[in-house]
Amino acid sequence: MLLQYLSATSLLLGVTVASIGDVCRAPQGSGTCKAESSCTTGFTVTDACPNDPASVKCCIQASCKDNSGTCLDKSRLSCLGGSWKTNLCPGGNNVQCCQKPTTPTPPVTPAPKPADPFIAYLRRLHTLATEYRGDRPANQLVMEWLRHSEYNGLEWKALIGGVDDDFTKFVEKAGVAPLATFKDPEYGLDIKISHLGACMNGVFLKGPASGTDTNRADVMGWGGDWMTFYGEWRRDSDAQPKGGQYCRDHMCNTRDDTTFKMRDLVEDADCYNVGMRLRANPALNIVDEMERVLAGGYKTRMKGFVQGRFKDHAGAQAVAKSMLLPGNDVIVNAGRIRLVQQAGGFLVKLPLWLSDGDMDDLTRGFADRLFGIVQEEAAK
Repeated sequence: MLLQYLSATSLLLGVTVASIGDVCRAPQGSGTCKAESSCTTGFTVTDACPNDPASVKCCIQASCKDNSGTCLDKSRLSCLGGSWKTNLCPGGNNVQCCQKPTTPTPPVTPAPKPADPFIAYLRRLHTLATEYRGDRPANQLVMEWLRHSEYNGLEWKALIGGVDDDFTKFVEKAGVAPLATFKDPEYGLDIKISHLGACMNGVFLKGPASGTDTNRADVMGWGGDWMTFYGEWRRDSDAQPKGGQYCRDHMCNTRDDTTFKMRDLVEDADCYNVGMRLRANPALNIVDEMERVLAGGYKTRMKGFVQGRFKDHAGAQAVAKSMLLPGNDVIVNAGRIRLVQQAGGFLVKLPLWLSDGDMDDLTRGFADRLFGIVQEEAAK
């Protein structure tokens, strides 16, 4: 009879009866029946656990209304390291909000990227080029500095002109030493900065040739690599007479068995893509454009270069052939002979003397390898 009376009374008060360890419910919230001395992270409500001794009460854990702290029984517990705030918790005046200062989350420092030193180097150079206030664009001055140590001899001056020697001295006086290489984020290869700068300088100054023609900008980049590669094929032609297969086997790989390695193609692609963007829009700067490439733009660099410069497979064949045959530019013609003989020997068979069938096979292999690399890139 007494139990029925207690149960009825509890229901009238809005309290659900429970035994020790059970879930208990009260107007202030839900909790667990436990000894009052064990309720150290909340506050207690009486009459919610009538099946247990008087020392067992409903222990409720609740956040303050504004989520700024925890509701605790101030008459029994302390708010170590914090302060009490009223009117933020259910229950009597003894239940108050314990607010403790939160430890600020330390800022996350991004892990350094392999190309970060190169970007910092470019940024310093571009700042100096802007301060220099010469008669050449800042982007061009940066490219000239990048190439000046290796690509400023008579042959390079004949192709695209010399560098601004006064700017070179200006940079040296500022204490900037040439940076030789940086690590490419996609292939992990050491990119030769002087070649990248020379190639980009050529594209920036000369722009693209029309149709399937070639020009000096090509020679500064992929075209020069292609001429040298031709000489290597002729050097090795007794062992591998088919030029097309020689391209598929040796051109643009990560092995160190050719002068036209994957590293060279990466430099050729980036110099073309960035050089063309800077040429088309003078408001852009070389730092942001290279940073864009190295931060993720490299994922489509080959597609941008191959489609931008060669259009399609047939175009790649035609342009590759044009690069090997004599044209109207006597400087390029002389440079072609020098590069081919440098790789293949003085008595090497020049491209002009190839049969139509051998030239077609060779340039088909060139196009196959380039578009194969584009497909590999898309599959990543």
